Amino acid sequence: MEKKIFFKIITFIVVSLFAFSAAAQMNETKVRSFLDTTGERLIGALGMEDIDERYAVLDEVFKNNVDTIYMGKYVLGQYYRLLSDAQKERYHPLFNRYIKSLYKSYPIDFKTDEIGFEILKVVVKDKFADATASIRLPEKYRTENMDRIKVEFVIHEKGGVFQVADLKIADVSMLIALKNRFMQMIKDDEEEMEWFLEDFEDLVKSNEANLEP
Repeated sequence: MEKKIFFKIITFIVVSLFAFSAAAQMNETKVRSFLDTTGERLIGALGMEDIDERYAVLDEVFKNNVDTIYMGKYVLGQYYRLLSDAQKERYHPLFNRYIKSLYKSYPIDFKTDEIGFEILKVVVKDKFADATASIRLPEKYRTENMDRIKVEFVIHEKGGVFQVADLKIADVSMLIALKNRFMQMIKDDEEEMEWFLEDFEDLVKSNEANLEP
């Protein structure tokens, strides 16, 4: 269970870590330099004793560098087209809150100086980049056969800024995993999108309530 929770934490760290501004000239050297700088900031934030300060930094990076609009559309698949404009305006803030409630529920009880990452490969294309990184696990999560995990991710351009669109850990796509869960929720609600939104809002509120001390 602890290892599963840690992988979820790493998911958020990596999503936030590997994002960069489109204003900079896109080449592998500059991308690698930016990743190193941003990584130091995030790992430093995770090591802050004041939890409010910690999440203020993480929330800022999350807001600027993760494309939750794209993700929210993707996980609904064909059902997104069934939402009215009013329902979309309701859904997207809920999805953003949902993602935040997930990463804020993970206990960060490891030493951040034990975390390390190495960028193995960056392939820059026209409007997106594919990259692979190796993440060193904290000692409490290491095993004899595994002390690092490989992460693959996709970054795309939106509004002049590159944002994380998806990532894979152990060949499992974050977006596919989320989509499978949302498809089941919609199926359980007999494909009635208003019912789905009501249940989704209840889920988000429940997650948020569990975060309160």
